[in-house]
Amino acid sequence: MRIRLIYPSSRKANPGFQQWKQPKSHRYPGLGLLTVAGLCPSECDVKIVDDEYEQINYEEKVDLVGISLLTVSAFRAYKIARNFRERGVPVVLGGMHVTACPEEAAVYADSIVIGEAEDTWPQLLRDLESGDLKGSYRSSNSSDLSNLPLPRRELLDKKKYITVNTVQATRGCPFNCEFCSITALFGHKTRLRPVEEVIEEIKTLEGNVFVLNDDNLAQKIGYFKELYRNLIPLKKKWVGNASMNIAEDKETLDLLERCGCRGMLIGFESIVPQDGVKKITRQRDRVLRHKEIVKEFHQRHIKVMGAFIFGFDNEDESIFERTLEFALESKIDMAQINILTPYPGTPLYKRLDKEGRITERSWNNYVSSNLCFELKNMSRSAFLAKYTWTKSRFHRYPEIARRLIRALPISTPYELLLLLAINLGIRKSIKLIL
Repeated sequence: MRIRLIYPSSRKANPGFQQWKQPKSHRYPGLGLLTVAGLCPSECDVKIVDDEYEQINYEEKVDLVGISLLTVSAFRAYKIARNFRERGVPVVLGGMHVTACPEEAAVYADSIVIGEAEDTWPQLLRDLESGDLKGSYRSSNSSDLSNLPLPRRELLDKKKYITVNTVQATRGCPFNCEFCSITALFGHKTRLRPVEEVIEEIKTLEGNVFVLNDDNLAQKIGYFKELYRNLIPLKKKWVGNASMNIAEDKETLDLLERCGCRGMLIGFESIVPQDGVKKITRQRDRVLRHKEIVKEFHQRHIKVMGAFIFGFDNEDESIFERTLEFALESKIDMAQINILTPYPGTPLYKRLDKEGRITERSWNNYVSSNLCFELKNMSRSAFLAKYTWTKSRFHRYPEIARRLIRALPISTPYELLLLLAINLGIRKSIKLIL
């Protein structure tokens, strides 16, 4: 069986992005299609196509096309699906957007997968071979994560990514953030892979660097401590994602340093408390605690990318100046500065839709630099002007230079180059929102 798996390009979906290509320093692959490829029988001829950089061959004779959708790439995926189906090739759609909007996606596909692949894809392939492909396959999202096949990283063009070494040890997050798709679509239960299997997979990786792409490393602390202890002998370097409460446990922080963690994206989200957003403990002074967290990581030679979101209901225009002041004074190394996006399926989308505040219905525009709903305390024009100002000020050349100088004592030459590339890449992207 000849199977083609496609990542649709969000850039090609949005005319405003046509001149923008995401820098290589920002690109590492998700595990969705790599996992699907690993679930295919060994006799299958499987290829992965990244629509961002590759031309799709619609004339190739294949037996099945699978496309993984994010919300922003949904319309691009539907166009790709239509082109294949017009040629008589069956198309399966899956991914986060399909799980959020299954009835919409089903219109554009011969079959859809709702949820995870482990308990759906093998049966789908059997049904296809027997001529009995169902219109939809729904995962229980509770599959055992032991004895999983290895992701098929060798199917990717490694030159297009900063690394293809993406690894996941757990799935799920116990928090209930209103804007988060993970818990909205997959629930609050966190499932764990056996530590020894995660370690064995990491041993197979080429090179010395990987991304631990778990939804949130600041949970199941006992499990992650065991994983970190087993990582120490491998002498690998890695980066990950966590909420702020990861810094509450000093033993965890020490283990992060010892096991090779070199960077952490920390979800600060907002410098003011928010309803429906995870809370940290001992929160007497939120901004002061934020700064202490950054210091804790820097003391262990771990760089910090602070993730911030603007657009919460209790914010006014002063939030921008206050956030910029914190971002500069806290000495974070990088900043992911986003606009609150009401992705379909989330409690946020449902609430704003019920309140009649959704102003954007085209999925092409559901990007973190676009405002898709009506604010409570600011006009759209004032908000976007302040948002652009904040992002631009943080990424001025003098500020980037200061961050690089500060990072010198805790960085290798490669890490400094990567830090520079990430900061410059974000600076370049600001033109998309001007």
